[in-house]
Amino acid sequence: MVWLPVPPVKQAVLKTLAYADVFDFPLTAGEIERFLISSRGYSTSMIRPVLRVLPHQGGFYFLPKRRQVVAARSKKAVENRQKMALARRLASRLKLIPTVKMIAVTGALAMGNATPAEDIDILIVSRRGTLWLTRLLVVFLTELMARRRRPDDQQAKDKLCLNMFLDEDCLALPAQERNLYTAHEVVQAKLLWDRDNTYQKFLNQNLWYQKYLANWKP
Repeated sequence: MVWLPVPPVKQAVLKTLAYADVFDFPLTAGEIERFLISSRGYSTSMIRPVLRVLPHQGGFYFLPKRRQVVAARSKKAVENRQKMALARRLASRLKLIPTVKMIAVTGALAMGNATPAEDIDILIVSRRGTLWLTRLLVVFLTELMARRRRPDDQQAKDKLCLNMFLDEDCLALPAQERNLYTAHEVVQAKLLWDRDNTYQKFLNQNLWYQKYLANWKP
């Protein structure tokens, strides 16, 4: 038997589905193209022929014998819309802090894959030189709203996990933290509030993501 080499575009599609499968998350054709794991870009016309031979249902693609992830994603959809609406309401209060330059949702909710019991991961960018002051004010306000997740919390549902603060003068993630996972965190962040075009500056300083996700565009 002669084994033919797998074309690079097919390898990229399978890698993308395999990565999403780790999180029990099927992908649409558009999501596969946008979040394609590859250091080079591939056009729609190159990707679509690969998709025709892959398992799919209801517009979602998945690995063989993993059809159940479609129902799991559909089940989470309503809950995730509610969580995102809550995140927007909370961000509308946090943005009143004058040193806050950007607020974004990251993690599972950013991809629409959060479970009902999960918290809401938040990225906040502060005005230059005010990182610690901004963090103090954000923590204080979220405590007043009873929405801050603490390390010892047994119930984290719909609480804000303030897991990343960045100064606007230092938006690039450290070199030692740059990998496929953090590249996804950068590109899938859902913007809730932006002042002075900080979001675009954040992307511009983290263009290293293209090494992993060359197809992605804002």
